[in-house]
Amino acid sequence: MEPEIFVNFKHYENAVGKSCEELLKDFNTLKNKNIYYCLSPIDLRLKTEFTGLNIFSQTVDANGYGAYTGSISMESLIDIGVNGSLLNHSERRMAKSDIIKIIEKSKKLDFKIVLCVESLDEVREYSKYDPEYIAYEPPELIGGDISVSNAKPGIIKNASEICNDRNIKLLVGAGVKTYEDVKNSMNLGAYGVLIASGIIKNPKPINKLISLGNL
Repeated sequence: MEPEIFVNFKHYENAVGKSCEELLKDFNTLKNKNIYYCLSPIDLRLKTEFTGLNIFSQTVDANGYGAYTGSISMESLIDIGVNGSLLNHSERRMAKSDIIKIIEKSKKLDFKIVLCVESLDEVREYSKYDPEYIAYEPPELIGGDISVSNAKPGIIKNASEICNDRNIKLLVGAGVKTYEDVKNSMNLGAYGVLIASGIIKNPKPINKLISLGNL
C-alpha cells in the first residue's frame, strides 16, 4: 500500500502567495493521487488552476454562507473544488463542540476531515464521531528531529487499532523526515503521514517529497 502524504504548507514565507503557486507547479509534475496539499486560506483559489491536485484547506468552520466575517465554510470550499480540510491542528485548536458540529456537517456534504489530535485519549474520544482521517501529532515533536514513529511507536499501534475498528484512516506526524519514518509508521498501522517543515522548509521541496514517499 502506498502511503497517503498530507503536506501542510502552514504559513511559511516560501509557501504562500506567489511562492505557493511555484511550489504547486513543481508538485503538479508528480501526478500522484496519494498526495494532498493543505494550503493557507489565501491560496485555496489555486485549486481552480491546479485541478489535478488534491488541495485541502488548513481549517474549516461549521457555518455555511451568511453573515460570518472571516469564516471559511465547506460550501465555499466545495464551490472551488476543495473537498477536504485539516481540523484542530495543534497551532489552531478548537472547542470540542465545534469539532463535532464540523464533522457531522462534513458527512452530509461528502467533505473529508483530517482531524488532528495530540494524544491517545483524543484518538479514543474523537473516533466516536468517525472523521475520514485522524492525524496523531504529539506537539512536543512537531518541527523537531525525532520522528513520532521512533518516539511513540506504542501509541501509534494502539491508535491504529482504535481507528481500524471505526474504519478511520490514521495519519501520523511530527518529526517525520525520511522514507524510513514513513515506512515505520505504516508498519505500526498508519495509512500515511502529515508533514510540514520536513518538506516545505527543505531547499528542494519536490525532491524531499519524492524521497519521502519513495515516488
